[in-house]
Amino acid sequence: MSAQHLRIQRKPFEALSASERSGWAHLLNQSKSSRWAFLSLTYAEAVNETLGPVDVLLCWRADELVGVMPLQRATGWLGRLGMREPVGRHMTDYFGLLARPGVKLDWAELLRAARVPCLYFTHLDESQAAHGLTGDSPRKGLRTRIHPDGGDAHWEWLRTQDKKLVSDTERRERKLVAEHGVIRFEMQSSTPDQDLDCLVALKNAQYQRTGHDGGALLDPANARLLAYLVKAADPDCQPLLSVLHCGAQWVAGHFGLQCGPLLHYWFPVYDSRYSAYSPGRILYRHILLGAQARGIECIDRGEGDSAAKRDFGNEEHHFFKGLYSAGSIGSALNIGVRINWRIQSGRKAQPITEGK
Repeated sequence: MSAQHLRIQRKPFEALSASERSGWAHLLNQSKSSRWAFLSLTYAEAVNETLGPVDVLLCWRADELVGVMPLQRATGWLGRLGMREPVGRHMTDYFGLLARPGVKLDWAELLRAARVPCLYFTHLDESQAAHGLTGDSPRKGLRTRIHPDGGDAHWEWLRTQDKKLVSDTERRERKLVAEHGVIRFEMQSSTPDQDLDCLVALKNAQYQRTGHDGGALLDPANARLLAYLVKAADPDCQPLLSVLHCGAQWVAGHFGLQCGPLLHYWFPVYDSRYSAYSPGRILYRHILLGAQARGIECIDRGEGDSAAKRDFGNEEHHFFKGLYSAGSIGSALNIGVRINWRIQSGRKAQPITEGK
């Protein structure tokens, strides 16, 4: 089903009808390849309320909604001229078309039909090729596909694969308990507002400590997005704020989004005072052990191939990025963007979005 057989419509998020919202939610719930919280109605609503207006591309076959793609204007002069980015911009870990099987589009056709002059994206998953959507500059993503018998079985299976990792993590946890008190873990925080404030403060301290000036949560608007999402009640965009205490001390935490059986591992952080104990690993172990009770079958670490992600990753995939345009205005924007990149980077390569 190509773009020639579809009607493409662009609407402001607020203008969506009840039936369009229902159709969107149904597409997400039924998707076998793109059931990601970042393509959910709830996520788009949260972005619309905190980061600015969201546009939605709707793909129709006669009167049937068969595809949805939420977008947002880029910041600054590029956005004023019409350039779009994925909804949530660099906060978003997945981008693409949420569509029925068999729907195939071409970027130029899609943008022309939707009257979008230029689109820049990262985090386009390789599975989007089934809809005809591709990009360039592939980057690896890692997931933990959990043992069918749950987290405990997975941990014991991991012991057979990497005995050193498992025994070292367990040893560090025992040492943490011996030196700082009994561990108290909450898979879902009982005080989410307080714990989210703590997580954001520690994450921003981490950015500043490591020289990551572009850290996502340094922007107060992005922190407001998390505060909005933490109150969500949607099984396709369910907030999960997990915290690890030792005695009375807040040691580590993670804020992610669960979409059905998938947990997006989004914003993990730990108090640097406990770094010798590898609290990130200890936290991940407890989340893994508690996954089955919440119906989590896979933990997605997003884009990036770091040592910490490889510790528990057992499945790989690739993300792509791209810059596409349509029409004369889009071509001019495309050229302007590339010139701007060259000025800012001092080289011809496009910038790489770093992990959060």
